[in-house]
Amino acid sequence: MTSKQKGDTPLDPALRQVLTPAQFAEAERFADERIQAQLSTEPVDERQAETWLRQAYQVAGLAAPQRIHWLDGPHQLVAALAPRSVETSVVDRILSSVVDRVRSHVYYADVWNRVGERVEASVGEHVQDSVRENIEASVGERVQYSVWESIRFSVRAYENASWLASYQFLAGYLAPHALPLLHALARFNEQVSGYWLGEEAALVVRRPRLLCRDEVGRLHCAAGKAIEYRDGWGFYAWHGVRVPEQVILAPERLSREDFVNEPNVEVRRVMQERMGGRFVSELGGVVLDTGLRGTLYEVRLPKDDPEQVARYVQVQDASSKRGYFVRVPPTIQTAAEAVAWSFQLTVEGYHPAQET
Repeated sequence: MTSKQKGDTPLDPALRQVLTPAQFAEAERFADERIQAQLSTEPVDERQAETWLRQAYQVAGLAAPQRIHWLDGPHQLVAALAPRSVETSVVDRILSSVVDRVRSHVYYADVWNRVGERVEASVGEHVQDSVRENIEASVGERVQYSVWESIRFSVRAYENASWLASYQFLAGYLAPHALPLLHALARFNEQVSGYWLGEEAALVVRRPRLLCRDEVGRLHCAAGKAIEYRDGWGFYAWHGVRVPEQVILAPERLSREDFVNEPNVEVRRVMQERMGGRFVSELGGVVLDTGLRGTLYEVRLPKDDPEQVARYVQVQDASSKRGYFVRVPPTIQTAAEAVAWSFQLTVEGYHPAQET
């Protein structure tokens, strides 16, 4: 079920109802609570999680799986499913049994807008997409096309989080007696990171042991891996961009060769940031202009970079007298203009005597 399908209700617009201001505030609080629960790295009571899973099977009218295998990372699920064709997961049957009822509820569209989209932005776009893409990159071209579906299952809990959060709000606040069917699946979903549910066996991926995000929810860590599973697999990320280990752990050793040979433009942007002021000298920056308050440099970027050049102004802190570099737009032509821009002013509006 895609994001568009989740939020695209068939209900006649004239019959839709919107949340009251109080319900809207509660929906935002509820969504944030669901995000924290879904992205938690705390160990869970696995026996309780299995109980929720068996109840979800019961909802679908199926016997509970004979075996439930807990896995320490998404690659383990991919490896377990790779030798065979991936059959339809039981979870799809559970969802299909109630999805039309949920989507036809008079409050569903507004609940999706307030809860589902909020969870989707943090869990789906920032975490699920990043983890899935990095699994695909690490698997590469060594496997058949059929394996890509198993990669999706390896992060299925993150994929379903927005839909199930919307359901939980409906069931808990607006229709507690009419929509009780997905409660068990929703509770199970928040205690894992991925799963494939078969009729005889279920494969369940444990939560990662480490998951770090920046202030807007993107995977990010300045001191180590941004995400790491219990089997050791994970990756480094800077504000949502996956980067090599050295960019995070040893930025002082990054060289001109590292920068020029990096094919990904976004990673090069991070390298510039992590190298700091020495980026200008390391990349052979040339002086474009010198003024009383600073010096404007230009660094030639690789040919495939859309900006072609990067410009930096070297300024001096008024209080500490320490020099530092600030990147400025490539359209800036003079040191005076660059210094004024660093204070969010024009040359005419920048008066050093007023500087604090």
